[in-house]
Amino acid sequence: MDDHTDRRIGVIFGLLGAVLIALEGLLALARGVFTVAVGHAGHAYYPFDQALILLVAALIIGAFSLLGGVPREGRATVAGVVLIVVVIVGWLELGFGSGVLALLGALLTLVGGVVFVVGGR
Repeated sequence: MDDHTDRRIGVIFGLLGAVLIALEGLLALARGVFTVAVGHAGHAYYPFDQALILLVAALIIGAFSLLGGVPREGRATVAGVVLIVVVIVGWLELGFGSGVLALLGALLTLVGGVVFVVGGR
């Protein structure tokens, strides 16, 4: 495939993964707001923490996905490595597996990172 096509595919997968992770973060935020509205404010820490982590991770993933699409030599490889590391850390430590949307978003981001690494050579 052409180098531009690889980058475009990597950007699409990365941004789609970021959108799904952000959507899971917004759902966690809604769960936290509902928990507070019901009167269990002490139990709302976990959904709020999860929402913050997922939204920040989605922002990082989206930024590096866009950075990998810039046609400069070496940027796609670096962006791909960062995306792969963020997904692995997310799976192991941040709890991307706690929701279906976050898990699917992490999988799509991983595919985008691998496409960047392979296509960036």
